[in-house]
Amino acid sequence: MPIYHYQAFDSEGTLHKGTKDAASESEVRQFLRTKGLFPKEIRSSRFTSVKLTGDEKLGKKKLPKFSFRKGISGKVLTQFTRQLEVLLDATIPYDKAFQLIIPQTEDSGFQSILSDVRGRVMEGGSLAGAMEMHPDVFPNMYVSMVRSGENAGNLGTIMNRLADYYEAQERLRSKIKGALIYPTFMMVFGLAVVVFMVTTIVPKITRIFERQEAALPAPTRILMGISDFVVNHWFLLMLATFAIVIGITTFFRSKRGREWKDKIELKLPLLSRLRIKVMVARYCQTLGTLLKSGVDLKTSLEISKHVVVNKLFIYKLDQLIIDVNNKGIPLSAAMARIDYFPEYVGHVVSIGEEAARVDELLEKVAGRMQEEVSTLLEALTSLLQPVLILVLGGIVGFIALAVLLPMLNMSQILQ
Repeated sequence: MPIYHYQAFDSEGTLHKGTKDAASESEVRQFLRTKGLFPKEIRSSRFTSVKLTGDEKLGKKKLPKFSFRKGISGKVLTQFTRQLEVLLDATIPYDKAFQLIIPQTEDSGFQSILSDVRGRVMEGGSLAGAMEMHPDVFPNMYVSMVRSGENAGNLGTIMNRLADYYEAQERLRSKIKGALIYPTFMMVFGLAVVVFMVTTIVPKITRIFERQEAALPAPTRILMGISDFVVNHWFLLMLATFAIVIGITTFFRSKRGREWKDKIELKLPLLSRLRIKVMVARYCQTLGTLLKSGVDLKTSLEISKHVVVNKLFIYKLDQLIIDVNNKGIPLSAAMARIDYFPEYVGHVVSIGEEAARVDELLEKVAGRMQEEVSTLLEALTSLLQPVLILVLGGIVGFIALAVLLPMLNMSQILQ
């Protein structure tokens, strides 16, 4: 059922605003009449605004405009999962739990989805089945764990694990983004300074040199040429930059471009180590969380491979699935055949298989890998900062050299 936002007047002309979880717009009108309110506007979260016009009063209905929405942010899903876990632990029924959560959700699109899920559950469907109808919001992993929780009667525990999982993934993403903030700021600020110098300061100084009949040094001539091109052909330069960005983006979205990008991710020095560790951490944590929640190994392996996203890595994981499901090879031995998994991962999983604690040890491996990611991020950031300073310093130094050389020549001539 969608969420309807309404505006209505009372008998004294005071405007009232609110929301109503209802199956249709007429049900909202009926609700307002029972409250002694006269509807001014009714708007659904699924559709665009529907105003009560004269044509509508005569029975002429206008078709609503659908708004297409794909996915929600990880933070919204994590918050919902944590809220549902708390309410289920308090033995509150599904429908009442959703009724409490929906008004607290700020995302109107997600409100509508939760209302639809609640409606399907109230009609007798399972929670996992209702969530499965919205694959862009609830991934296969999420649905599978909810289904296992419903079957085992421990959905509150499952939601707790899901919330922990998404919070861990969010922390990892935050660390990666945080590590890139300072280098990105340096690049943008440095580029802005260089552009300002080339377009504003350098032209004023070079006018002095143009009046001199003496030959200018090569760095000065190069700088003057660059400055003239940027000042006189800035539109062409912006157009070329825009075309290059669009071309690169289009290429990487193509099948060949994605394959090339996947190869770079796994072969580029330093960055490949970081990328592989991030993917292994996600895979191990997802697989461990699914197994711990009661999902069978075959289904867990199929679901977990999709968090990797790199096609070359997924191809290796497909081979792992065949080895485990069809050939009966232990999971630890199948992992040992894949170069992307560190050697200790196979050993830890092997110990987990002997002690029947694979799920627990996989989660510990994921935690260890995330710590290694943090350490590697700090090392790469520490290395990147002096490199950026060296590059920007070299550019500024070249500009300073190109400006100072003619001045030194002029001073020598005057002496």
